[in-house]
Amino acid sequence: MDDPGDRTTPDTPPAGPDVRIEATNFGPIEHAAVDLRPLTVFVGPSNTGKTYFAVLLYALYRILGGFRRFPGLFHRGYRRWMLSAPGGPAAAETVLRRRELRELLDKLEADAAAFSLSDVPARARDAVRTFLLDPGTLRAALEREFKRCFDVESASELVRLPGRRTEMGISLAVREEGRDLWSLRAGVSESGVVADGRLEEDVAFFPEGGPDSTFARRIRSLSRRLGAAVGNRRRSAAELIAQYNVGNRGYPIEAFFEELFLAAFRSGGAQGGDAYYLPAARSGIMQSHRVIASSLVARSTQAGLERFPELPTFSGVMADFMQRLILYQEVESDDRSMNELAAKLEQEALAGRIGIKRPTPGGYPEFVYRPRGTEQEVRLTRASSMVSELAPVVLFLRGPVGRGDTLVIEEPEAHLHPAAQTRMAVALARLVRAGVRVVVTTHSDWLLKEIGNLMRAGELNAAGRPPADDGPPSALRRGDVGVWLFNQEGPASGSTVEEIPFDSIEGVEPPDYEEVDEALYNRSADLQNQLEDAAAGA
Repeated sequence: MDDPGDRTTPDTPPAGPDVRIEATNFGPIEHAAVDLRPLTVFVGPSNTGKTYFAVLLYALYRILGGFRRFPGLFHRGYRRWMLSAPGGPAAAETVLRRRELRELLDKLEADAAAFSLSDVPARARDAVRTFLLDPGTLRAALEREFKRCFDVESASELVRLPGRRTEMGISLAVREEGRDLWSLRAGVSESGVVADGRLEEDVAFFPEGGPDSTFARRIRSLSRRLGAAVGNRRRSAAELIAQYNVGNRGYPIEAFFEELFLAAFRSGGAQGGDAYYLPAARSGIMQSHRVIASSLVARSTQAGLERFPELPTFSGVMADFMQRLILYQEVESDDRSMNELAAKLEQEALAGRIGIKRPTPGGYPEFVYRPRGTEQEVRLTRASSMVSELAPVVLFLRGPVGRGDTLVIEEPEAHLHPAAQTRMAVALARLVRAGVRVVVTTHSDWLLKEIGNLMRAGELNAAGRPPADDGPPSALRRGDVGVWLFNQEGPASGSTVEEIPFDSIEGVEPPDYEEVDEALYNRSADLQNQLEDAAAGA
């Protein structure tokens, strides 16, 4: 049982390693190198690769189980691969002997901060290393996820100008204090995908795991529970298997590392979790998802009775989004921070509440909107596009998204009034403060202006003079935000990416936004002068 005193809602983003993703000759992108921040914003003209890069980030996250200090240790896809290996989790090479497990737990209790991969028994270390360091396994995972997420027949379709024998390059590096913890590189061409990874084995798993830390307390609790499981001979093997998945010969590596890293993750000692992608055109999807789902099921039940033309496919990000809506369940958690953020978004931007109805038990959910001050429920098909656009954000906060997760949102300002766009910026900042990594693509000047204001509020907080109209829950520090401009020099060139540094006067807006403002002002002034001249001549 977790210590109730450990449950806290942080007012600063969780510490995590530095993450850099680079892409060369990728779709419309000639070259991009992006450092992920707690809030990462992609701006720039259309067709410059913002969505391409956001989907790439999502695909890499899914492949690697997040951008933690160590990759994929309890990523679901990785565990499926481990559990389907010959012999399964009880095979000799995937089981920690009782003596080895006891030694590991003793070391963790004595000095968790010094615990590194090199301290793990060889069999366990090989299981941790295999996915990242085996070129064949890594190559297959990259190719499969690229094809799925981008909805292409071959990963080579993502190469910019493939007819010129150009190779696409992808790299990801997870660093801490200037040192690589792990990294991968991949090349994609018409001949296929090549990939390799690197992993430092003498890097401490949990550098903040001091003897009095929350993580250390959890380790002691884990040690007691697992120690009892592997050492208490008075309990039957059947009881041990039922409660701890422990066999007669030892403890499965996957179960041990899952418990170990979950304890660290819950204590803020590791940046990780799941990734969620909210694609563009959410309002249309929200209004039609039940129709699409029921149509697909109707077709599937008639298979063999009638021939249908081949069904078009969704991209992986769209399919994942649709699946989460169809299988939607609100999450009961002791941490109410996400529910509170959803309620604030409903109150400040929607002026009402998003609800769920199930016409039949276990049936597809129907999402409805109840305006503030009424008992009337409006189906999203009859609600405004703003409501349909924001509904998935509210639902995901009340559902799967939690601290340590990554949430990618395309165009969070879509269909929103300018005032609601500024409130969305505040909602994004609150998410960051609650421990969610947020990535957005945007064209909104209003959203960027408010993010700049929130960063100015953060500067005042850092100076010890918090603003009167704001406070720590929504203020943003310089290091919390990265705004990246995707731009093309000409129609035939690929886009390049550069960071827009924060300026206390200019904020974080692209320079061409000011040029558009100035051009509009000059045109309006010129037209007004012409109107005055025409009136005088009359």
